[in-house]
Parts: sequence; structure tokens; C-alpha cells
Amino acid sequence: MKAVQLKSRPTQWLGAVLGACGGLWRRAGAEALVFGAGALLVSVLGCLGQPLPAAACLVLCASTPLQASAALLGACGGYILFWGWELAMEPVALSLSCLVGFALFRRTPVSRPGLCAGLCAAVGALFLLDSGVGILPILRLAARTGVAALVAPALSRVRASEPAGEPKPQSLPAPELQPQPRVEKALRLMHGILAREDPIVQPIRLAEVYDEAAERVCGCCVRHALCWEQHAEDTYRDLCAAGELILSRGEAQREDFPERFTERCCHTAGFLTAVNQAMDRLLSRRREAHRLEESRRIAAGQYLALERLLAALSRPLPEQAPRFVPELAVGSAGRAGSEISGDRGSAFRDRRGNYCVLLCDGMGTGMEARVESDRAARLLTAFLESGMEPDAALGLLNGFYVLRKQSSFSTLDLLKLDLRSGMGTLYKWGAAPSYLLRAGSVEKIGTAAPPPGLTAGGRAPGQYELSLREGETLVMVSDGADGEETTSRLTAYTQGSVRDLAACLIAQDQTDAEDDRTAVVVRLRGSQNA
Repeated sequence: MKAVQLKSRPTQWLGAVLGACGGLWRRAGAEALVFGAGALLVSVLGCLGQPLPAAACLVLCASTPLQASAALLGACGGYILFWGWELAMEPVALSLSCLVGFALFRRTPVSRPGLCAGLCAAVGALFLLDSGVGILPILRLAARTGVAALVAPALSRVRASEPAGEPKPQSLPAPELQPQPRVEKALRLMHGILAREDPIVQPIRLAEVYDEAAERVCGCCVRHALCWEQHAEDTYRDLCAAGELILSRGEAQREDFPERFTERCCHTAGFLTAVNQAMDRLLSRRREAHRLEESRRIAAGQYLALERLLAALSRPLPEQAPRFVPELAVGSAGRAGSEISGDRGSAFRDRRGNYCVLLCDGMGTGMEARVESDRAARLLTAFLESGMEPDAALGLLNGFYVLRKQSSFSTLDLLKLDLRSGMGTLYKWGAAPSYLLRAGSVEKIGTAAPPPGLTAGGRAPGQYELSLREGETLVMVSDGADGEETTSRLTAYTQGSVRDLAACLIAQDQTDAEDDRTAVVVRLRGSQNA
């Protein structure tokens, strides 16, 4: 009897442990469900025709990664469901920012209300650049920021409260949870779901257009039976014959249809009008579907970029000292002697110590081009300095351009150099060719390509691996400084400083200059500490 009791005790202990774990899991799942449902419900709240950030603040004020992930899903789903893609983009971006803030500052004594309001103001200011600065947009942003500052304290008190009547375990410390891998998994999951969704845009079916037109015009016609019963096969054949021309032009004309069809039809003009009206409605729906599809691809790309950023932040920083020191020169001149150039060249170091060189060429010339190139340079610099990889940062910038109302853009040259090895990657997106000088030879890099901002998920930037560790010199130029004269000057170049070469490449008769001219010259020399 005693042996049986001893044998049964481990089973009892195992059952007790499993029961306790099951209770904790059910409780955590129920709390996460409450957070997700709460975020979904409060996402319907709005002010001045815009959604309020209460659901996004709920993400930052969660207690556990599971609650934060559930609140994010509820907030994003609610904003898209209640407000549509166009109005939901800003609160969805704010919800993602709150999730990143939760992951980074969860165990840091940071004021949640202040962080909520700060994120709301920062994200709103970014979207304000797109919509334009006006009285109404500023009032809307101020209202949303005020709501975030007022709602966050109440949510923080809910977060800090504990259910009454439940004992707190004192014997064993709770295991340390790492929220970042879970956040990465949630972002990767959301990207996968959006990327695998069936296409929203469906092919044009002319049969639907013809059916709608026939129902409006032919239903009450005295020849309905003649066209659609006795000669139904001929009518079908005549309509199909006109289909290719109608689809290519986007509208129907009388000469698109065979002569026997127009002779038999006694309401040809009315039928054409009905076909074109139905075609306009169908094309309008397709344009809206294209916008939704584009927004979905942009959102999927943002999820993936944030997931990669969190993964990059978790990797240890390199400890090896740089073997090379960069030498950089930027020469720039405005169009026809103007002091304002629409090109922007800059250099900085990212989080891992890589040396980044950037050349942005704003569309056109003058102040508007300068503002555009400055904006692109600031955004890319902020992304890369935070630790984001170049392809993800360029994808985010492309999505930003696509979502803007203005059709302006900036071409991009981005060089990422590893100063420990001297190896680098050159990213080119819509920019003029670059040149690599080595041992008296000139190698041309890159070809003409569409710039960013034309379509979401379109052609990616060109990537070119190169080395500057043996004294090679890389030259990046804007459109205004590219041409046969540039090639001949580079071929004749033998030795000298990077500053002299940059000045030589932009030297030109001011009366002949039709565009802004900028040349960026990069070279590496050995470090004394290597």
C-alpha cells in the first residue's frame, strides 16, 4: 500500500503542475482576447472626420507581449474595417510604432502618456508632410495628440491594476520573457498574411458591360427577340469582335462594331452610351481596387521592414576596429549659376559602424527639387542610422512616395561601405550611372531605370557589389553632371585629391548648364590604427 502511494505522488504533482499551467494559459489568453476586442471597439471613435488614436495607445499600455500583439491586431483590423485603407494608414502606422515602443521601453521607467502623445505627434507630422500643412490638418493632429495624452493615463492605470482576490506567487520568480522575438514573429505573420492574399484587382469582363447595357437599352426594344433570340449567335460574335478595340481604348465607338450589328440595332447610339457608362463604372472600381492593392502591398512591406529592424537591433555590434578611413568630397552647382541646387549629397555612419554615402536628385530644379531631395535624404538617414537594412529602408521610402498625393520624387544613389573590409554595396534607383576608377581604367555602373514612388512593389533598386580597399575611387553624379564630357574627364584623370576631382566634374559654362550638377567622390585610405 505504501509503495502504491509513493508511486502515485509524482503523477499527482504532474497533474497539479499541468493544471496550474493550463490555468495561467487560459487567463493569459482571455486577457489578450479582451485587449484585442477592446482595441477593435475603440478604433471606431473619431474626431473631425479622422480616427482617434485610442486603440493604438492600448497597444503601448499592454502588460504582456501577447496582450500587445492582440491589441495591435484588433486596432489594425478595426481601423481598416471602420475607416477604410486611406484613412487607416496613419493610425495603423501609429499602432505599429506603439508596438515597437512597447518592445523597447517595456521594462524602462518611461511615461506611457508622454510616449503615446510623442509617437502620435511624430507619426502625424510625417503624414502631414504628404497632405500639406494647413489649418484643418494641424487641428486634427493636435486633437489626436491631445486624445492620446488624455487616454493613455487611464489605460496605464488599467495596465498597472491587478485582479482582486488572486494570490501572488512568492516562492518562484516569474521567468524572464523576451518580447522582441514575439513581436518579430507577429510582424512576420502579418506580412505573410497580406502578401499571400488573393489579388483585389480582377480582369475586365466585357460580358458584364454588355449585359448591363443590354438590360438598360434592349429590354424594352421591339427588336429584342430578333437580336437576342433569333440572331443571338451573330450578336454575340459581333460584340466579341469589338471587345479588343474597346478594351485597348477604354471606351466604345460606333466603328468598333461590325456594320451588320449597327444596321440591325435601332438604338445604336443609346447602346454605345450605355456601354461607355458601364465601362466607366467598371474602370472606376478597378482604379479603387488598384489603390487598395497598392496600400496592402505597402502595409505588408512596412511590417517586413519593422520585423527586420527588430532583428537587426538584436544582433551584437561588431567589435573589430576599422581598417580604413573614408575620404569624401561633394561638389554641387545649381542650374544656370543658381545658388539653389535640387541635389543633395551627404555621408553618415549607421548603427553598426558602416559608412553610408547618399546622393539624392530631386525632380526638376530650384527650391521644390531641393525640398524633395532633402526630405528623401533625411528619411533614409533616419532609417539607416536606426539599424535598418538599406533594402528595407528604400522599400519604406518607396511606399511613402506612392502614398503621397504629389507626383514628385527623388532619384537615389546609396553606398554602404564596410570600413573593416573595404567592401561595399551600391544601391541605384532611377539615378544616373556611377563610375569606378581603378588602375587607370573607368568602369561604368548602372543603367537608366524608373525612380522610386511610381508603383508599390515595383522594380527594386539595382544593387552592385564593389571594393574600394585597393585604392579604387567611386564617383556618383546627378543627371546634370553626367555625359560624354564626364567620361572623358574621368578617363584623363590620373591622380589628385577627391576634392579636385569633384570640382573638375561639375565645372561647366554656366550658360550651358540645363540642370543642377552634383558629383560625390569616395575613396578609402588605410587607418593608422589598423
